[in-house]
Amino acid sequence: MAPSNEIEELKIHSSDYISDIKFFKDLKKFMVTSWDGSLGIYNYSNRDNVYIENVIHYVHPILCCCEVIINGKRKLYAGTVQGEILLLDEINNEFVKLNGIEINKGIPSLCAYRDKLICGSWNGSLHIIDCHTNSVDFKIQLDGRKIFKMSSNDEKLILYATNNTTLYFDLPLQKNSEGIKVESGLKFQTRDIALTPGGCGYVSSSVDGRVAVEYFDDESKKFAFRCHRMTLSDSQFVFPVNTICFIPNSNILYTGGSDGCVSCWNISSKRKVGQLPKINETSIVKLASNGDILLIATSDDSYKTNSSIPENLELQPSMFYLLYL
Repeated sequence: MAPSNEIEELKIHSSDYISDIKFFKDLKKFMVTSWDGSLGIYNYSNRDNVYIENVIHYVHPILCCCEVIINGKRKLYAGTVQGEILLLDEINNEFVKLNGIEINKGIPSLCAYRDKLICGSWNGSLHIIDCHTNSVDFKIQLDGRKIFKMSSNDEKLILYATNNTTLYFDLPLQKNSEGIKVESGLKFQTRDIALTPGGCGYVSSSVDGRVAVEYFDDESKKFAFRCHRMTLSDSQFVFPVNTICFIPNSNILYTGGSDGCVSCWNISSKRKVGQLPKINETSIVKLASNGDILLIATSDDSYKTNSSIPENLELQPSMFYLLYL
């Protein structure tokens, strides 16, 4: 069920648009990236004192981040809007660009698989990086498609790309892997995608206030539902569902929309089981949970509805919240 604890506002390292949130394995820490080129590391080991442990800056906007564990050693990577893959040098507190990797277009999503880093790019490529050597093992090219988001577990990788294309791959990836195209379940542009905790299916969300739940081996179980809508007497406003996340090892799904609301769903019973109080007037752009806490990032995405973006555009600052589960 939805938690009853109060939502806590956290001090945030950047007021710019929040691009990604990832938890550290086996540590009470998480990292947050932003379009101003910053990565902040947060420590929540003391419930009464969640603090920013470190902030690292880069010259270009950072779109995503990922942790890879090799022989007990933790490596932190980030992908930029320029198509660069960065490794965090914690000793010198700086990013190091991996050389010899020519991607050229933005990297919006990173996934870890064992000692490999899987990089999805707007140029339609999947680059598989050997994290021992920080060099490319091989790449897979998707013809004519941009990759926007990926989700993975120990067995599968799923992604969505342009033209509402959804593909899944068995892991580990091979040079000749082509992926299997599956039904998206959504008519309009996808905003987020996530494998179910058990790996038997996936959930995707769209700009038209819908969420689809699909299953790989049993199509009879699939369903979709409408959410993040506001009904007035003579009209209905529909808001994009920007972000989704599961509580690990459960059937509880959280959705966040441009209406500034976070809803809680049980995908087994197909019921809404709760909704958090509206946080502020900007959009929910990122949700993440490790089972202990739910992280909520809000940013001003009103520019997405503008036909043109003025140079002097002023957006509301991003904000960051934590909820103990």
